[in-house]
Order: sequence, then C-alpha cells, then structure tokens
Amino acid sequence: MSLAERRGLRLFTLCTLYVAQGIPWGFMATTIPAYLGAHGMQPAAIGKALAMTTLPYAFKWVWGPIIDSFTIPRLGRRRPWIVFAQLMMALTVGMMIAIPDLTLDLKLLAWMILIHTVFNAMQDVAVDGLAVDLLDDDERGRANGLMYAAKYGGGVVGGVGMAKVIHWSSLDTALIVQTGILLAIMLVPLLVRERSGPPVGRPKFTTVMRSLAEVFSIRSAFLMAALMLSIHLGLGVLTANAYALFTQELNWTSADYSELAGGWGLVAGLSGSMLGGVLADVIGRRRMIAIASIAMGVGWIAFAMLEAHWRNVELVYAIALYETAFTSIMSVGLFALCMDVAYPPIGASQFTAYMSLSNFSTTIGFLLTAELRGVLTYRECYIAAGIFQVAIIALLLWIDPTQTRRTLPRPDGARIPAGGIFGVCVLALVLVVSTSYAVYRIVS
Repeated sequence: MSLAERRGLRLFTLCTLYVAQGIPWGFMATTIPAYLGAHGMQPAAIGKALAMTTLPYAFKWVWGPIIDSFTIPRLGRRRPWIVFAQLMMALTVGMMIAIPDLTLDLKLLAWMILIHTVFNAMQDVAVDGLAVDLLDDDERGRANGLMYAAKYGGGVVGGVGMAKVIHWSSLDTALIVQTGILLAIMLVPLLVRERSGPPVGRPKFTTVMRSLAEVFSIRSAFLMAALMLSIHLGLGVLTANAYALFTQELNWTSADYSELAGGWGLVAGLSGSMLGGVLADVIGRRRMIAIASIAMGVGWIAFAMLEAHWRNVELVYAIALYETAFTSIMSVGLFALCMDVAYPPIGASQFTAYMSLSNFSTTIGFLLTAELRGVLTYRECYIAAGIFQVAIIALLLWIDPTQTRRTLPRPDGARIPAGGIFGVCVLALVLVVSTSYAVYRIVS
C-alpha cells in the first residue's frame, strides 16, 4: 500500500500519527501535573516538570536538516524517522513505570518528560515532512484541520482518558495502557509505504543547507517566516496575563480556570480545527487566516470594552471559547500556508523552522508581559493585542503560496542571492536565541 497513491490512507496515517503526539502531550501537560498537585506538590515543582513538555519544541528545528538529509532510502524518506521516534516515545513513557514514586524524585521525572518530548518533537518534524511531500494542493487545508483536530483528540485521551484510568486503577496502569497505544500506532507507518517504485534518493546535507539559503532568498518564504514570528505575540501576552487576571483580580480558583482552558477549551479548539480544515480549501488559506486573525483582534477589543462585566462568568466563557476556536482556525490556515510555501526537497527543515518561529512568537509574548504590565492595564493590554493582531495580517498581501515551487530549483551553479544569505542569517539568529533560552530554562 502506498500513501502517495491513496488519499484516504495518507489522511488516516497522518491523523493517527498526530493522535500519537497528542496522547502523551495531554497526559504530561494535564494529568501528571494534576496527579502531582493532588499529592501535595508545590506549584514551582509542578511548573518545572510542566516546562519540560514544551521546551524541546523550541529547538526541534535542529531535526529538520537531519531528517531531510539522512534516511534509509529503501524504507522511504520519512518512515524510518517516524518509526524510530514513535518507538522511543513509547519506551520513554513505559520507562516511567520504573520510577517508584513520581512525587519523591521530581528531578528524574522532569528529565524523563524532557527526553520523551524530544522524541515527540522528532516525530512531529518527520510527520510534517511526510505531509509536505505527499499532500496535494487541494487537500492541504482539510488535512491540516484533521491533523490538528487529531492532536486535540489525542490530548483528550491522554488527559481526561488517562485520568479516568488512574482513578479506576493506578498510575502504572495508565502508563502501560499509553505505551500499548503508542506501540500499536507505530504499526501504521510500519505497514505502509510512502511511494511505489524505486527508492527516492536523499539529498546531501550541504545541498539541504544551500537549498535553505535559496528558499529564504524568495520574498514569500522570508515573509512567511516574519509572519510566523509575529502572529502569536498578542496571544502570548494575553495568555500570560490571563492566569493572574482571573485568579487574582476576578477571584477564580485554579480549578475553575483549568476547567475552562483544559475542558471546554479543548472542545472549542478541536471544533475550530475541523472547521478551519474545510474553510482553508474552500475560501483559501490567506483569506481564512485574515478573517480568523481579525476576529481574534476584534474579540479582544470587545472584551476590553466590556471590562465592567468581567465578573460575568457566561461572558468570559463565551469570549474564551470564541478566542480558542478562531485561534485554531487561524493555526490550521497558517500550517496549510506554510506547507504551500515550503519546498518539498527540504520540507521538514523549512516547515519546522516556521513552526519553531511560531513557538518562539508565543514565548516572546510571554516575556513581553512583564514589560507591558508595567505601563498598561489589563484592559489596555487586550486593546493593544487586538490592534496588533489585526495589523499583522498586512504581511499576507505579499505572500504568494506558489512562488517557492515556481522559482526553485534554480539552474546549477547559480549564485545564491545576497537576500537569501541575509534571510538565513536572521532566521538562524532568531532560532539560536530561542534555543539558548530553552536550554537556559532546562538547566536553571
């Protein structure tokens, strides 16, 4: 069976692999912290473990050139990496069973979560590379919507589902069940081929790096990077503000806020992902991103204008679910547009660079929070974020989804434009800064 020849099979495979990413993510980002909290752990200790579920994504861009350059051709370009990463994901979850009491050795637990997340990020890069290789232009929107929704679905299984297993049995049982599911999902890439026919040759590492320089000499590819670095700044600022606003100013409990963010919020995110997948192919990626981004900005400004009603729980729920739904719709459109702009021979490298910039965009928003709160009120933060969210979509006007594939490959021996070298240097600097920050957070 070949994924390239069967649309239904490749959509099923990609979504199943995204479920595999979501299950341990939901388990380690929600179930484990709740378990530790229920056993008397302090918030600072829980936060240290929780940080390990996201930090490896800041430097997952490192895997892109490696996965693009090295493989076992007779097994496919991406499949060996997917199977290896999936196996290691299962083993690292299973190895947690060997920790007698998670509450007594938090440092070991944090490192186990970190190691697992490294392989989770590796699997993510390889699967995204497979999607760039195989998805047709007319299915990227729907596919990204289904994949994003599948990760949300996996998060529900890993969060709510595994919490139920712990309640009914024990933590060890939840770890065993999770390991079994991850190993079962690994059979999917083992039993299918990427393409029929002779093996596809792999590019040399130097060729991949040159191609990256060529790609980012193209206006649309470089502006796509600028958009991904900017698009989540407002969301990062408001997310960091929200916890303090609700728990300190509006007197919500942590449980109340978690129920909104991790309960109905996941449902809204999943629904938005599926709707976004349909709309991206019907109305176009750029138009959908613009509509969703404007809707987010207008929603934040409206919330700011309704400051007198912030203690109205129904209003807060409505705005929060509205925000999450449109964030998901926008994200699906961004993912599809990144795949459109990506150059398939280095798809894993280019797409992962975009995703790393997106993650770092949120991180910058987190870091800006303290500075902004020193000069702006909560209401003013929402207004500023809303205006920025509407303004940033101007970059979409100069992004042509087909420009990269029309322009590359260039004739052999053609010089790389100076703009390409400059673009790669800027991109590398941003990625190195984000990686350095992540490493600092890990070791500190």
